[in-house]
Amino acid sequence: MNTFIVRRLLQAIPTLFGISLLSFMLMLATPGDPITTITFNPNSNPETTMILRRQLGLDQPPLVQYLYWLIGNDWRKIDIDGDGEGDVMGTRQGVLRGDFGQSIGLKRPVLSIIVERIPATLLLAIPAVLMGYLVGMIIGLLAAIWHNSWFDQLSRVLSVFGSAVPAFWLGLILIIVFSVNLGWLPMGGMRDITKPDVGFNVAESLPYMVMPVLVLALGIIAVVSRYTRIQVLEVLGQDYVRTAYSKGLSNFYVNVYHVARNALIPIITLLGGAIGALLGGAVIIEQVFSWPGLGRLVIEAVSQRDYPLIMGSVVISGFMYIVGLLFSDILYGLIDPRIRLS
Repeated sequence: MNTFIVRRLLQAIPTLFGISLLSFMLMLATPGDPITTITFNPNSNPETTMILRRQLGLDQPPLVQYLYWLIGNDWRKIDIDGDGEGDVMGTRQGVLRGDFGQSIGLKRPVLSIIVERIPATLLLAIPAVLMGYLVGMIIGLLAAIWHNSWFDQLSRVLSVFGSAVPAFWLGLILIIVFSVNLGWLPMGGMRDITKPDVGFNVAESLPYMVMPVLVLALGIIAVVSRYTRIQVLEVLGQDYVRTAYSKGLSNFYVNVYHVARNALIPIITLLGGAIGALLGGAVIIEQVFSWPGLGRLVIEAVSQRDYPLIMGSVVISGFMYIVGLLFSDILYGLIDPRIRLS
């Protein structure tokens, strides 16, 4: 087991490098750059802009800029707005040394900004995954047991609906119905900004979680119910299931201890990917509901062309996704005794 984990972690290193390199090149290919945002000031001058571009390494070829991001670059404080204070600061440290740099827009360390946003993303991701898998497996199991019944047809319609409906559209519809028309739930955010800030409070955030969690869980329910139905139908045709029925065992016992236990094992492989994707940031949902998580942070960083913050978010999200897949593989091996991780 330990050898398997170490090998998978070593395999993740070139994957992370590939993700970071591709994301970096795509980021540089987009119109605009951080200089446009920083020097949007009437007191700035072309000489300062040129100095800043050189100090940030933006006058170098794309590959050199990527190496600067990896191993660091000698940035210094530069007076942009003429107030006598340095506005941009860098160090010789790079990502390979554990330093993700400093956000150009927020002027704070990138890693500390990301760490602040992760709890909010967890507050959406964990309930959405739990609800999605629990409801999805129950629907898929019952749909397969009652094959070709009205419930089976309804579950297939739900699966298609959950997979086809855009998340942002469904989120906006829920806001219009439950917030604007009925007034039952808050429209967005994570807490009531009119009250004193008491820190991270899950109980206060519960009303704000309902709609985004439902939207996130619906997509998981659609996928899990469809896969569960297929796996259960396949297991129901196996010889050991027919043998269990021939022994006189009850339908409940056969469905729970023979069918469900074997059919749900492949579903575990989907768990890691779902966890990793949601932890990486539900970009659209967090933007629609103004949820201050990692996904919304990426949107804000892209709109401001904050290169260090964009790359830091991409690397952390990619790492979370890889860890989720590793967790799925380990869990698969622990549940199914026929699989040995070595």
